[in-house]
Amino acid sequence: MRCLTDVVATSEQLKLVSRNKLGTEVIRGAAGSGKTTTALLRLRSLIGLFSARRQRLSSNAPIKILILTYNRTLRGYINKLTQGQISTGENVDIRISTFGKWSYGLLNGPQICNDRSKSQILREFGGHIQLPTDFLIDEIDYLLGRFPSENLGEYLTARREGRGVTPRLERPTREEILRDVVQPYKARLAETARLDWHGVAELITHTLPSEEYDVIIVDEAQDFSANQIRAIRHHLAKDHSLTFVVDTAQRIYARGFTWVETGLTVRPENSFRLKRNYRNTKQIAAFAGSLVNGVPVDVDYTLPDFNACSRIGRMPQVIVGRYIEQVKFALKHIDDNVDLTTQSVAFLHPKAGKWFEYLEKQLNTNSLGYVDITRAEEWPEGNENIALSTLHSAKGLEFDHVIILGLNDECMPSWDDDTDHRLIQCRKLLAMAIGRAKESVIIGYKADDVCEVMGYFDIATFESITL
Repeated sequence: MRCLTDVVATSEQLKLVSRNKLGTEVIRGAAGSGKTTTALLRLRSLIGLFSARRQRLSSNAPIKILILTYNRTLRGYINKLTQGQISTGENVDIRISTFGKWSYGLLNGPQICNDRSKSQILREFGGHIQLPTDFLIDEIDYLLGRFPSENLGEYLTARREGRGVTPRLERPTREEILRDVVQPYKARLAETARLDWHGVAELITHTLPSEEYDVIIVDEAQDFSANQIRAIRHHLAKDHSLTFVVDTAQRIYARGFTWVETGLTVRPENSFRLKRNYRNTKQIAAFAGSLVNGVPVDVDYTLPDFNACSRIGRMPQVIVGRYIEQVKFALKHIDDNVDLTTQSVAFLHPKAGKWFEYLEKQLNTNSLGYVDITRAEEWPEGNENIALSTLHSAKGLEFDHVIILGLNDECMPSWDDDTDHRLIQCRKLLAMAIGRAKESVIIGYKADDVCEVMGYFDIATFESITL
């Protein structure tokens, strides 16, 4: 699968790449601004900094580097990028991992309560609470990730960062959630000698000695929880470089916290913002941007600067018709416009799995090689330049062409209130997926089964085609 080749820092990125300083720094940036690339380019300079320090101290200890990201697919992609961009010697030890795999390994493989079991337990204890079940589960995931176990009471009065304004949760409901669901849930885990991933984060913070990493880079940090950030801090060396790459405009999980509450002080001189979009054409950037126009923002949100996109390209296409016709249209688009020897195509979908069955048959019929990269731990090494993936697993990746077919109310449900955080998350998720594209975007749906999020596109930013 095609991956980025070696890159040269732009003038905007050079300001960050050339900074050789210890401490915490935050790289904020809009989609397509090269945040990850900037962090990896900066890593070259940091290796030089710590190598010089080792020489001054006459130390032969390896430079310990940890690069963390949220999902497996992005981990594989960054690993491939690092191999191409970072030249390491015998005295450099780089580990690239998801937070989950890294923390799980530190604890030597504890018994984990998987997501299905967790949901069953929470449904059992929370069935009487007058909230949608999926919202309740997300809310509990949010509060367990934000507050340390000894401080869960802070949830009762805290501003719910990153959770929107609806549904509203007054104090009596919050007390009910803590008393009737969270406390019994934690007791059940203790009784069965299991941990959830929140417990893993807390355990590696409070029970293990520091791994003493010289350099840690956290990509897509907006989707890490506060407790995960606290765990990362614990495993830094005394003299260290810690870099967060973040854009809350692309936050797609139930997270939300302030830097201060994690114990970090992010000073203005250590915070940088990349605004120019180097990936997308003006047309793709405007199309994706219309989806997130008006969503709630915070200090880590970077509004894309559409005027800063230098490339002009094809108008994104929204096709309306039966799924069979959508697939036919997409394959003809590939045949007419894509050179699969040099360009990549991503078929994305909110759920994937069985949703790709018909598409896979058609790709095989047309002798088009493809690879499913959903949750893949390593970047594919084959010659296939067509990828199938969930929207979530595409986060942080880059493709020449992005095609999203079969959007309907089942895979992206509707909500009554446009301030509902679940609708806002859907808008962010779809905008993020569109922003993976460099050259073209196609989105397809059936006229009598359209999802609500489609109504947020600005009609001036796409070409509508009825099949």
